[in-house]
Amino acid sequence: MTLTIRSKVLLLSLTLFSIPYVGYEYVREMEKYLRDNLETSLENTAQALASVLNERPALFTRKLLDTVREDGELFAYTLKTPIKLDGYIEDWQNDIDKVGDYADQHILKNLSYYSPDSLSFQHLLGKYRNHLYALFIVRDEKIVYRDTSNSRLDRSDHLQIVMQEPNQQFYRYVMTPQVPGWVSAYKVKISNQGTYSYQAQTENRIQGAWRETAKGYILELRIPLSKIGDRLGFAIADVDNTQKREIKTLIGTSPIQNLATVGKVFIPSPEIERIIRSLGEMPGRRIWVLDKQLRVLAKSGKLKREFPNHPLNALYRLLLSPTSEEIKIDSVRTSRLEGQEIDSALNGQAEIRWHATLDKQTVIVSAAHPVWLKGQVIGAVVLEETSNSIQTVQRQAIANLFNKTLIVFSIVTMLLLVFATHLSVRLRSLRNQAETAIDINGRVTVTQIGIQTQDEIGDLSRSFSAILKKLKQYNTYLEGMASRLSHELRTPIAVVRSSLENLEIEIEQEGVSSESHIYIERAKDGINRLNTIITRLSEATRLEQALQNADREPFDLIQLVSSCLEGYHLAYPKQDFQAHLSQTPITLKGAPDLIAQMLDKLVSNAVDFSESGYPIQIQLFQEDKIAYLKVINRGKTLPTDMQERLFESMVSLRTQTSTKEPHLGLGLYMVRLITGYHGGQVKAENNQESPGAVFTVLLPTHSVEI
Repeated sequence: MTLTIRSKVLLLSLTLFSIPYVGYEYVREMEKYLRDNLETSLENTAQALASVLNERPALFTRKLLDTVREDGELFAYTLKTPIKLDGYIEDWQNDIDKVGDYADQHILKNLSYYSPDSLSFQHLLGKYRNHLYALFIVRDEKIVYRDTSNSRLDRSDHLQIVMQEPNQQFYRYVMTPQVPGWVSAYKVKISNQGTYSYQAQTENRIQGAWRETAKGYILELRIPLSKIGDRLGFAIADVDNTQKREIKTLIGTSPIQNLATVGKVFIPSPEIERIIRSLGEMPGRRIWVLDKQLRVLAKSGKLKREFPNHPLNALYRLLLSPTSEEIKIDSVRTSRLEGQEIDSALNGQAEIRWHATLDKQTVIVSAAHPVWLKGQVIGAVVLEETSNSIQTVQRQAIANLFNKTLIVFSIVTMLLLVFATHLSVRLRSLRNQAETAIDINGRVTVTQIGIQTQDEIGDLSRSFSAILKKLKQYNTYLEGMASRLSHELRTPIAVVRSSLENLEIEIEQEGVSSESHIYIERAKDGINRLNTIITRLSEATRLEQALQNADREPFDLIQLVSSCLEGYHLAYPKQDFQAHLSQTPITLKGAPDLIAQMLDKLVSNAVDFSESGYPIQIQLFQEDKIAYLKVINRGKTLPTDMQERLFESMVSLRTQTSTKEPHLGLGLYMVRLITGYHGGQVKAENNQESPGAVFTVLLPTHSVEI
């Protein structure tokens, strides 16, 4: 396949893509430096935060709410907005998937066969500013409300709250509504029989809302953080028998019999959270603040980092391994954070550690730095970030590199294509001018071609022009040679002819032997052949001159060919002719004498090469305003390489001994001249039906106006 200049330039421009490839390899090699920079950044940030917390013991004397674990400890999620106490869970939607389930494994008391439909609940804690919010989604087949006529508070479905307050005192609260709606808590004391006295003190600071559902009820409550100490526990009591009104099933977040069995709870440090918030949001990073006992005092941020969407993300995924969209962390819901780097920080030495997540899809780098108080370590700051940030930097670098390269590639390619197009147009124009500079007869019509610029194409144009000038001079010389030779040779030929005639008369008078007559006849035959050659050369020259001065007129080609056929029967009595002419007139506008001369040359050529006993066929018909004139003979086939050259000047397939008359190869050349003058074409090809040749002349017809 031949490539054009524009195609080659376009292929060459593809080498520009080597630039982003080299850049891509360079970015991959930068991963080590990116890892070092990430470690340095995390270490410096952790150190800066630790320096803010240094020498501030008050920040580390308070403790943090923790996660629900098997030992009954609780975790309060930080809420973005306060909860409206109305018994609906819409306010909890951001964290509703984190509810804890409590059923048979958390039974504290059960008097009969247990079924989850009889009592089970889901529980969720949330913290907003100075309040702790609790949600209970209870499944209860039968709800029994408090009877005001009964002095005891444990004779209906109720919620028990057990907590150790900041004053280290152990208190119990009961929330038991008379009807659905707003409900308050009662601070109670347990009697010797283990029952709750009605003579309880109302605690208005603990409030809630109770709403019935199709399967039970929903209870929301709010407790000031100032009332919560080290321990906190909840228990849901179910009373089904309205006669005996005794607790059938009791399910709790932890055992609530005494202080030692109640789950631990830690109050968050608002001061540390405020300090963390003041540092600003750090996407993709998570901050932990721990005390000396590894307890989490504050936590902020998340590890998931969004990669900006880009149309070429699919390509980037092929170049770089994709980052994990979901990060599974085992420490998200923990109250105690452990690790080698944390142990080192609590021992006074900052450390950085790389470790994988649970799903092994992401690597987390963790930087821990100690917090000091008078030379003693009182806690640690832990800053975490995933390795996805490195891939993000790589992706952004690759994206920027590809984007800029794509822009440069587009501009350069466009400029190259414009240049190549301009170059191709100039070369194509030069080619077209060179092709039209010489007509179909080989004459130079134009000697000045191309654009005379100062570049290489201009030099080529000037070279072509110089060649055409020399070729035109040579053609002018050749064209004048025939007439000059004809003129110059006729006089010596006439002298030789008259001398031979006089010599022949003298020989006859003197009675010389007959051998002398033989030589004289040979000399006369040579003179005749030479005269014929000169006549043929003159004939071609006269034809070219006649074409320049010929007048065009409409004529019927059918009548012309018919009249010529009558003459061929007389001129070639031994040759048979078959005519297949159109029945409708075919009108041409041109010179009928020249058309007849053209047909004479074709018939003469066919007679010379036709085998004896086979007729020469002459066909004439019209298709789509084109007249087709065919001369078909049976004989030798045409060589493939000569079918186009037959119509050139001085080209002939005859051998020196094939005919007595001299042939210069001008007959078919004259056919092409006459055909071209009438705006037609002529072609020679082998006959597909039988051995022989077919000469076809195509002439445009003339429409006769009526």
